[in-house]
Amino acid sequence: MNEKKFIDGLFINKPSEKAPDFVKVKASISADKFIPFLKENVNGKGYLNFDILESKEGKLYAKIDTFEPTPNATMGNDEESAREKINKIKEQDGEIRIEDIPF
Repeated sequence: MNEKKFIDGLFINKPSEKAPDFVKVKASISADKFIPFLKENVNGKGYLNFDILESKEGKLYAKIDTFEPTPNATMGNDEESAREKINKIKEQDGEIRIEDIPF
C-alpha cells in the first residue's frame, strides 16, 4: 500500500455554516510552499493529481493520487500496442465499434 503523501502549501477547509449550499470547499495556497512542491511532484504529463479526503475527525485534507493503472492483456503496455489493435479491428471489420476499442 502506498504511503500517503500530503500536498505542501495547499490548505483545504469546510466552508462556514453561513456559506451558500453550492460552496463545498474552501481552499488556499501558500505560493512559497506550493510552487516548489508542485515542481517536484508533477507527473510525466505535467499534472498533479490529488484527492480531497476527510479524516476520522472530520477535517478535510488533500493527498496526492498516486494511482497508476496496471497494463492488462486487452490494452497492452503502450499507445502503439493500442493503435495496432485498433488497426487490426479496422482491417477485419472495416469499421470500429465502441466496444472494440481496447482502452
